[in-house]
Amino acid sequence: MTELETAIKTMPKVELHRHLEGCVRIPTIIRTALRHNLKLPTFDAAELSKTARLSGPMDSLTEVLKMFEIAQSVFVSYGVVEEITRQALEDAYRKENVRLLELRYSPDFMLKGKDLDWQKTLEVIASAAHSFQRKYPVFTGIIIIASRSYGMDSVLKTIDFAVKNKALIAGFDFADDEINYPAALYAEAVKKLHEAEIPLTIHSGEEGRFGQVLDAINFLAPRRIGHGVKAIEDPSGRTIELIKEKGITIETNPYSNYLTRAVARLEDHPLKKFIEAGVSVSIGADDPEILDTDLNKEYLLAVEKTGLSTADLAYANKCALAASFLPPDKKQEAAKWFAPQGS
Repeated sequence: MTELETAIKTMPKVELHRHLEGCVRIPTIIRTALRHNLKLPTFDAAELSKTARLSGPMDSLTEVLKMFEIAQSVFVSYGVVEEITRQALEDAYRKENVRLLELRYSPDFMLKGKDLDWQKTLEVIASAAHSFQRKYPVFTGIIIIASRSYGMDSVLKTIDFAVKNKALIAGFDFADDEINYPAALYAEAVKKLHEAEIPLTIHSGEEGRFGQVLDAINFLAPRRIGHGVKAIEDPSGRTIELIKEKGITIETNPYSNYLTRAVARLEDHPLKKFIEAGVSVSIGADDPEILDTDLNKEYLLAVEKTGLSTADLAYANKCALAASFLPPDKKQEAAKWFAPQGS
C-alpha cells in the first residue's frame, strides 16, 4: 500500500450518496437465494460477480440500472433487510472509515413484488442503523427515493410515505430516468416535502443536457444534486453560478459516471472544475458492490485521474459534512472526527 493509499484509507470520511440496494454483498445474495429458493444465473461467487458487478463501462445509465435486478431480488424478508443494512454500515465504517453515512433506498423499487410492508421495512432499516451507531463512532441517516420511472402514482405514494415518517428519515430523493420524467412533472408534488421541511436531493445531470439541472433547481428547489455532471457543459456558466448562488452541494460519483458513460474518461470528470469554481461538492461511491468500488477507491481515483490534491479531498469532506441532512447537533459531534488534511 502506498503512502497515499494509507492516508486515504485512514482518513475519516462523509458519504452522502450511497444506495442500499447497491450494497448487497455477493455471498449474501447467494446465501439468501439458497435459503429462500430464489433463482440466480449461477451460485458460484466468482461467476455471479461477472453478472452482478460491473467490470467496465456500459452503454448507458439504463443498461447499468438493469444490473440492480439480482441485488433487488434478495430483499425478501425483514431479516434479510436488516442483514444487508448492517453489512452496508460495517463495510462503510470498517473498510472505508466513514463516520457519517446517508443511506438511500427506493421502497417501491426494493420491495416491488415482495410480501413486505413499506412501514415495517423502514423501521427495520432505521433500527439497524440506530443499533450500529450505538456501538460504533458513526452517524447515519436514511433518504427515501421516489423512482421516477415507476410513474406518478408511485412518486406521490412515496412522498406521502416520507412525510408520514419524517421522524425516521433524513431526506428525500428523486432517482432514475430524468430524460423521460423531467423535473417539471413534480413541481407541485414536492410542495408537500418542503412544507414538511424534509430536505431534498435530486439525481440530475447524470445524462442528457445541462438544462435538466437548471430545471431541477428551478422546479424542485433541492439542497443537493446527485451527479450533476452536465452542469459544467453550460457554455454561459449560468448553471454553475446558480448552483453556487443557491448553496447547492453536488454529490459527485466519478467512477459511477465513468461506468454509465456520463463521462468518457475519468480524466474528463468535472469534479476538479467544480472545486475550482467554488462549488460545494461531496464524493460518493454510489453503489459500492454493484460498481465494485468504495470511497477509498473513489478518493484515489480523484487524485490520480481527476487531479485532486489531498487538500481537495478534505474540502469535499468538509462540504459533505456541512451539506448533510442530519440534525445540526449530530453534525457538530461528527465534526470532531475531521481534522484538517495536508495538501
